[in-house]
Amino acid sequence: MLILYPRLSNGNVLWTCDNCDVTAEVSEFETNAVALVCTCDMKVHPKCNSDWYYNRLFITNIRKKKI
Repeated sequence: MLILYPRLSNGNVLWTCDNCDVTAEVSEFETNAVALVCTCDMKVHPKCNSDWYYNRLFITNIRKKKI
């Protein structure tokens, strides 16, 4: 499962921690499935997006679509 976050009018993605509800703007133009380390527990949130974002699976997916 991936959590897709909304894109703001400036093109940034509005990320929300699924543990403490802190929000942040992320400048990422390739995906809306972002994951960040939050200060609430110093872990990546949301956990379900971690591999997708940090292991760059979204780049692999984009390349597959172009082939």
